[in-house]
Amino acid sequence: MFCRVFGGACTGIDGRIVRVEADAGNGLPSFHIVGEISAEVRESGMRIRTAVKNSGFSLPPKRYLVNLAPSGFRKSGTGFDLPSAVALLCCIEQISPKFLNNSLFIGELSLNGSLVPVRGILPVVSQAVKEGFLYCFVPPGNVQEALIISGMTVYGAESLKAVIDHLQGIRELVPAEPLAPPEVKEGSGFPLDFGDIRGQAAGKRCARIAAAGWHHLLLIGPPGSGKTMMAERIPYIMPPMSREEQMEVTKIYSAAGRLKPGSGLVSARPFRRPHHSVSDKVLIGGGLVPGPGEMSLAHDGVLFLDEFAEFSRPALEALRQPLELGTVFIHRLRGSSTFPAKPLVVAAMNPCRCGYYPDRNRCQCTEPQIQAYMGKISGPVKERMDLCVNLRRISYNQMDAGEKGMDSAAMKAAVEIARERQRCRFSGTDIRYNSGMDSLMIRQFCRLDSRTEKLFQNIYEKFHLSARDYQKILKVARTVSDLEDSETIKEEHLAEAVCYRMPDETYGGSLWD
Repeated sequence: MFCRVFGGACTGIDGRIVRVEADAGNGLPSFHIVGEISAEVRESGMRIRTAVKNSGFSLPPKRYLVNLAPSGFRKSGTGFDLPSAVALLCCIEQISPKFLNNSLFIGELSLNGSLVPVRGILPVVSQAVKEGFLYCFVPPGNVQEALIISGMTVYGAESLKAVIDHLQGIRELVPAEPLAPPEVKEGSGFPLDFGDIRGQAAGKRCARIAAAGWHHLLLIGPPGSGKTMMAERIPYIMPPMSREEQMEVTKIYSAAGRLKPGSGLVSARPFRRPHHSVSDKVLIGGGLVPGPGEMSLAHDGVLFLDEFAEFSRPALEALRQPLELGTVFIHRLRGSSTFPAKPLVVAAMNPCRCGYYPDRNRCQCTEPQIQAYMGKISGPVKERMDLCVNLRRISYNQMDAGEKGMDSAAMKAAVEIARERQRCRFSGTDIRYNSGMDSLMIRQFCRLDSRTEKLFQNIYEKFHLSARDYQKILKVARTVSDLEDSETIKEEHLAEAVCYRMPDETYGGSLWD
């Protein structure tokens, strides 16, 4: 007897519906799974048969064939256990095929028949709703993730036996309901506050600009100057994620298997801090079956690259395309995947190997050593960083000062004002931040008066800036004017934006001396 059940697979961050076809025929007893499958799917045969037996069902000695269709793409993961078991039991007439219409089955089976959570539920359920499915059976740990998508009745089943009892009408499962959102406790809402950082007004200013316009930021300074503290506090001054952003981030984490069992929509902006020893594949994404890397896991959040100059050259050079396009393309022999990758990149590094340049009382590095250390970061990578600020050692008077300076609450309020201007400016487009403007938008929204235009022309020629420098300076100047609640870009806004660029002649800190 032939039976067909529907499961799903996650390719990249997109879901695909898979037809799980099972057939039981006469002949020598055997069990085969086909359909362009990975090793983990191929080895699931013994697990499925044992789970079926321990759930109280007996498979007659027949030739069993399970086909995962279509065969045009590779299936991986353990989520095909449940649909395969349901299809097999349908073949031996334990379930009527009419109960399987418009139903989706996803889950891994333990040997005792219980259901174990799997990754990639959200993209698959999202695609299933688009294709008209009405019912979804998932492990209890995946219920809240599946409920993110409206229009689907979700059943959380503890075991294969519970699913079969429901389909046979013996004991029906109760449709799952979303959990109530956690109560928001009153308080500052800033577990890490910029007010804890003494001095470093220029660094705080750059952090504010970066958060307001989504401009990549490079912090250069000696050890203990507050670079890491600033990076850790930037997510808290960013505006809350929209529903669309939350959905996209949750899909990425679901596809990567990073969602905790029982969790639903990701509402907090990600903050990722990979170690400088990571490979380019870990940073960007990859693998035999392409998966998201740190750039994608930090999408719509902050990617903090501490000890920037210590990252390997291949890893740094791999940043070029994602920083420019906001997307990672991964091509492999068995398929290609595309992952969104638009994090706010915050990088931190020392000005030299010992870390204390230009303080010659402590720095023992020679000029060639300093140039070699700075040269670890190529020109194209440096050009893609919108802002650069050189942090100085904090003096005793600054540490002992009673006044903290601008805290996170004030910084977030300023960022919100600038973001509101950008929301109005880019209404009706898919652009959310000033950093996303293309050439036409720059001409439209970054107009300069004749005096400011003349200043920019002189700077452009003096420092031999590139076309990318030209555009990034105007984008940053637009954000500075938004923070100052100004409709136009003024001379002081442009001059400030220029100071945060890093021409080769001044790279190393002399621009801020």
